[in-house]
Parts: sequence; C-alpha cells; structure tokens
Amino acid sequence: MEKFFKGIDASPGIAIGKVFLYEEVELDIKEISNITFDEEKQRLLEGREKTKIQLEAIREKAKIKMGDDKAAIFDGHITLLEDEELFDEVVEKIEDEGYTAEYALNEGIKEYCAMIAALEDEYLRERAADLGDIGKRWIKNILGVDILDLSNLPKNSIIIAKDITPSDTAQMDLENVGAFITEIGGKTAHSAIMARTLEIPAVVGVARITDKILNGTEIIVDANTGFIIVNPSEENKNKYSKLRKEFLEEKEELKKIKDKEAITIDNHKVNLWANIGSPKDLTGVLANGAEGIGLYRTEFLFMNSDKLPTEEEQFAAYKEVAEKMQGKPVTIRTMDIGGDKELSYLKLPKEMNPFLGYRALRVCLKEKDMFKTQLRALLRASKYGQIKIMLPMVISLDEVRESKKILEECKKELRKENIEFDEEIKVGIMVETPATAFRARYFAKEVDFFSIGTNDLTQYTLAVDRGNEIISDLYDTYNPAVLEAIKVTIEGAHAEGITVSMCGEFAGDNKATKLLLGLGLDAFSMSATSIPRVKKVILESNYDDAKQYANKLLEMDTAKEIISNL
Repeated sequence: MEKFFKGIDASPGIAIGKVFLYEEVELDIKEISNITFDEEKQRLLEGREKTKIQLEAIREKAKIKMGDDKAAIFDGHITLLEDEELFDEVVEKIEDEGYTAEYALNEGIKEYCAMIAALEDEYLRERAADLGDIGKRWIKNILGVDILDLSNLPKNSIIIAKDITPSDTAQMDLENVGAFITEIGGKTAHSAIMARTLEIPAVVGVARITDKILNGTEIIVDANTGFIIVNPSEENKNKYSKLRKEFLEEKEELKKIKDKEAITIDNHKVNLWANIGSPKDLTGVLANGAEGIGLYRTEFLFMNSDKLPTEEEQFAAYKEVAEKMQGKPVTIRTMDIGGDKELSYLKLPKEMNPFLGYRALRVCLKEKDMFKTQLRALLRASKYGQIKIMLPMVISLDEVRESKKILEECKKELRKENIEFDEEIKVGIMVETPATAFRARYFAKEVDFFSIGTNDLTQYTLAVDRGNEIISDLYDTYNPAVLEAIKVTIEGAHAEGITVSMCGEFAGDNKATKLLLGLGLDAFSMSATSIPRVKKVILESNYDDAKQYANKLLEMDTAKEIISNL
C-alpha cells in the first residue's frame, strides 16, 4: 500500500529507488572510569589523533568530488576537533569527576552543541550538527567502534537516516546514491549545502521516518516539493519517471543560461547575487553565474578563533573576495554575533531571550574598538573591488547614524595614515525587523541600499521562533503579514531612490521569484546553486504581468491560499 510523507525540499531533483536505511550503532558509553586519569587522557588523545587522520582523508575525497571550497568544510571540522578550550574542559571532567574519556567528551560536546544551537543565525546554528558529527566520530574512535560509511551502496539507493553528516555526504557513492532523506536538518545545514553542490536530491525534516520504513522498500523522492511516496503504484512510478526525465533535461538547459543577464521578456533587469560564508565559497559562485555577492557573512572570522580577528586578518579575507569578484558588488555584513553565542574573548551576558537581546549591531556599537577594527579592514579592502558595508539587526535611525559616525572616524584615521580606500563606499542595512520594514522610507533617507533578511523578518513579524520544531508550521514567509512587510520595504526604498535586495532563503525559492519580481525587488541573493532556476523564471516572465500577479496574491487572506495560487 502506498504511503505518503512530506518534508523540506533541501536539494532539488527526483529519484526512484530502494531504501538504504542508515542507522547508527548504539554506543556503550560508561560513565565512571576504572583506570587512571593519565590513561583516560591518553585514550582521549589517541581518539582525537585517529579522528584527525580520518577527517584529513575525507577532506581529500571531498576535494576530488566537490572542489576546494566544499572540502574546506573539513578544515573547519579539524579546527573544531583541535579546539583546546573544549579539550581542556573534557580533561577537567575526567580529572574532577572520575569520568571515562568517552563520557566526559560526550558531555562536553553536548554543552558546546547546545550553545551553538541557540544561535539566532540559522546557518551558524546548524553548525551544531558539524560538532555533533565530530564528537560522535571521536567517541567511536576512543571506543574502538567501526565507523560506517556510504562509499559502497547498491544501485539507486535512497538513503534514509536520522541525519546525514557532512562526512557522510562527502563519502557517498555518487554513482549509486539516488537521493537522501533525513528526520532532522534544514536547507542551510552543511549536508544540504553539499547535496546541492553534488546535485543529489535531498528531503530533510521528515519526522520519525526511520521508524516507518523498512530497508529495501521501493520509494519515490520528489525533492522539488519535499514529497515522498513509499511503495508507489505503477501509475506514480510512470508519472515520476517522466517528471525525472523532464527535470534532468531542464537541468541541462539551465547550463545554457549561466552567462545571460537576468532580464524579463519586457526588458526589466534584476541582479542575481550569491550568499557566502568565506572566500572558499567563491568557486560555486562563479560557476553558477552570480553577478555579485549579496551577503558575505563575517561571523566565521570571529567564531573560528580564540581571540578577536585582527585588522590584517579581516582585511585579507575581504580583499580576497573583492579581487576575485573583479569589480562586481560584494556586500559584506558586519559582525552578527550576540548574547546567544559565548565567545571566550567577549564578555557577553547570559540572556533569557538572546534572539531579542544583545547581538549584532548592538554589540558593535558598545564594543566600539572591535567595530572600528572591522570597519577599517572593510575600508582598506574597498580599494580592491566594489565593497559595500551592510549593518544587521537595525531597529532605529540612531543606530544607523552612530554607525556612520564611527565609519567617518575610521575614514579620517586612514586618510591620516595615507591608506587608500573607496571614498564613496556604500552603506546599507539589513531589513529584518518590523521596526525597520514599516519605517522603510525614513531609513531609506539615511542609507544607500536595503537587503531584506527574510529568515529573521519572518520570525520577528510572526513572533515564531524558527528553531522551535513544535511551532515550525507557523513559520511561513508566505504569510500575508510578512509579504506586506516586504512590499512596504521595497516601496519605501524606491520612494527615496535606493535599491533593495533580498538575502534570506526566500530569495532562492524559485516558486516565489515571480511574486518578488512583481513586488519590485531589485536583486535576489541566494545559495549559488539556486541561481540558474531563479534566472530561468525571470527570463520567462513579463514584469508588468508579474506586478499584477503579486497584487493578486497580496489580496489573499492566508499563506495556504497564496501557496495554492503560485
């Protein structure tokens, strides 16, 4: 009998095959040690060394399959593995509590994961899965447990697991894997990002599916919609075989438009940009025809260190991207870390609600020296390309004016030091709070551009924590209130003659492209692999028709009604 499931479409495509149930062995983690502290510490060290060797080998496999930019994920894994603060805390638990190495490590990893998982930024929050992956591998190596991999699969395997880690993804037998499905995860998890890079269809967030499907069961995965059919009928097998063929043909056609500008049938031009987290992401950006960088997250410069990154370190990271983009716009967001992330070198307070707390620009305006270091680095790098500075989590004009005042101080300092920079560097803001969206016209008088962050704008407009699985069904960017906030933001920007882009996940949703085009969005910024499909929609659209289409959708009462009319 056919069964149907629905999840989150994380990487597009259609696959028909048989289930390969990927289940983790239950680890026997004993709490209290019966050997000496030195012996337990040695077990911990040996497990770490073995894990490092394995990760280096996986990195080389990933480099061959996906290129340097994605293989660099494992550099980050090795950095986390060698985190001395984590190691010292685990050793302390062994010594003070008499724990085994594996138990102390498991406790330490859980504490770190909880801290990272509390982050406001979804992309950063899902790095907890990376740390969990590393910790699990390390514990297995301490225990001497064999580590399963996915390098030898039956043909047309559909992998189903509670989660697929980045190291799992990197080792997948690409000849034989058709798709994967997980119980947890989101579109910004590394496994999802890597699936898109490898062009493996993926559906995530399908609750308890590992308990409901047997190994070897026939299955269809429509990762374009997140729809899954177990024990499909002949009718559905024929239907999805045809859809898969059409999808693959379309994918080949999309390669032909890589270098085309995104211009509608009636000659309306928009820009298609990419989001990145480090210079290593640029390979995918250039391969997919991005016309610029709409969001360069700078958080990893601060998170992958035990001290504040210096001006020189930041300058080098910004300069590299500016040069490689060869004069195309590079929008760099200033540090977006807050009270929800405890950095050893910043004394940030513990907060009951860090999402609404001391974070992002609020921290920068208090930690003025740290802010100036970043702004000086950005200004210096602006000599080498078209850098634009973007301020996150803005709610008042006072914040904008104070930031611009500090920027002017930095400019004066650099002039005195005879250091060149772009005197006309553009300054914009993220529109991610209702406070900014509904006063957009007034903010537009003070800045050069807007970028709408739909992930947070949705969360704050609807008062829904997007990391809370219990109420995840309430988090919906198609909610009319969110769409109204987007509309008001675009109208406010245009009324004052400035441009507005979007850098949230919504910008890469090709089902929303015509709606956003009709609302007047000037630029879409997204994961690089999403660009071709969004471009195709724009090339096939008429701008005047899109405006009428958007107006029609905004008259509807519910998200469900809007989605059914897309």
